[in-house]
Amino acid sequence: MLAVQPRSQDAPPPALVAPPSGAAERLAQWRAAFPAVDGLICAGVSPGAALRRLGLTFWSAGEALAAAEALGDAVALEPGDAAAWLDLGFARRAAGQAPGALEAFERAAKLAPENARIWLAVGLTAKDLGAVRRAESALERAISLDPAHDDAIYVLGLLCFEARRYAEAAQHWRALVARGYRAPGLWLGLGQCQFFLGEFGPAAHSLAAYLETAPDDAAITRRLALVRFLEGAIHGGPEGALAAYERVSGEGAAPIVQIARGAVPLLAGYGYVATALAVARTFLAADAEDPVHRHQIDALTAEPVSRAPAEYVEAYFDRFADSFDTQMFDVLQYCGPRKLSRLVAATGSPSARTLDLGCGTGAAGALLRPRATRLVGVDLSANMLEKARTKGVYDALERADMIEYLAAHASAFDLVFAADSLIYLGDLSALLEAAAGALAPGGSLALTLEATTRSAYELTTSGRFAHSPRATIAAAAPWFSLRASKRAFLRLEAHRRIHGALIVLERRG
Repeated sequence: MLAVQPRSQDAPPPALVAPPSGAAERLAQWRAAFPAVDGLICAGVSPGAALRRLGLTFWSAGEALAAAEALGDAVALEPGDAAAWLDLGFARRAAGQAPGALEAFERAAKLAPENARIWLAVGLTAKDLGAVRRAESALERAISLDPAHDDAIYVLGLLCFEARRYAEAAQHWRALVARGYRAPGLWLGLGQCQFFLGEFGPAAHSLAAYLETAPDDAAITRRLALVRFLEGAIHGGPEGALAAYERVSGEGAAPIVQIARGAVPLLAGYGYVATALAVARTFLAADAEDPVHRHQIDALTAEPVSRAPAEYVEAYFDRFADSFDTQMFDVLQYCGPRKLSRLVAATGSPSARTLDLGCGTGAAGALLRPRATRLVGVDLSANMLEKARTKGVYDALERADMIEYLAAHASAFDLVFAADSLIYLGDLSALLEAAAGALAPGGSLALTLEATTRSAYELTTSGRFAHSPRATIAAAAPWFSLRASKRAFLRLEAHRRIHGALIVLERRG
């Protein structure tokens, strides 16, 4: 290291702006400003190496900007020095210059392609910049060069987790746990992956291990209580769930009724339908008059229901409104409105007067607004409508039953847009007829369906209806002709991909 007096953080870097004449005059400025650099060069050290030493001295003093400046000139003088490029990348990254850091790391990687540490630096910086594919490729290269490169494996797990590839993330992180690797979020990340994969026993172990280091994390304490309840229910029915609850109730767990309400749909979603029904009947008996609970029981027992009760839809979404956007878009990858709006635009369907049917929190509003001169949203849930109102994109928002609203507005719309709205109706005949009446001739009904091939419609254990796209198009034939139909992924449910159909129908003249 050179004996360079560190400047205060408030002091500007040395006045070393490169003159147009280039590297020679730039080097002369460094030599004049820092006699130690001049002394090294006079002693036979190459100019690039001397400036690299100066840059590292700035770095050790905590002056990342000055370090990046000196190291930048060092690699300009000696562009074949991989170590100097690596140092420059670290300095630029510390100085908040991530794009320049990535460029430096990639230059280093070209010069020293067998250096796993350089590829880790490329991967980390690309991840910071949102260049996910580049980051993953670089991390995989680092691991191929050094299969025990635990830092690279950990970050690759993070990338998989953020991409919701939970099985891959868990595989990477389980290997690290087995080797005793320690990182602040390792146990938490592994536990979350295992939870999303339905591996409730291992998830409980991982989350408990995380809480040993973060005992005040109330959210994860509640998650641990839920996971243990689920594991107990799967292996021991309601009695096992109760025993698991009693073991964690002193750890800040939620009331058992609250845990059971969250557990029932999860158990059903992961295929434990009989267990879900037993838990619901045991712990939610006091909720017999609750519309959400009643419909949940109907779904689990496959009752012959033709539509979800209006009071269920209203109560469920009033409770769900605050967390709807986060849960649906961030966790469940809900993409129906985006995909359906693109299909509508591709068909050239008229949309001057648009009705967003079952608008919820207004997720489709911003997508529909550019092509609409008037945009109206309708929903049964007052709380969801309040969330939609904050989006500021609707001309009007109405609280009403979908079919009743359509029936009361003859020829009022050019487009009726129903993304993820018909899942609470089984028999669609009344809605299709009402939508036809609410549309002007040539107008369009755009809808998404969760798909089934077993019957025209069926009530799933989630409480939602799935429909046969072919049967739905046939049922619409008296009023509509088909403009477009497309199979599509709509969302996740218990880590399973839910596929359905995007359909655009044209109102006959």
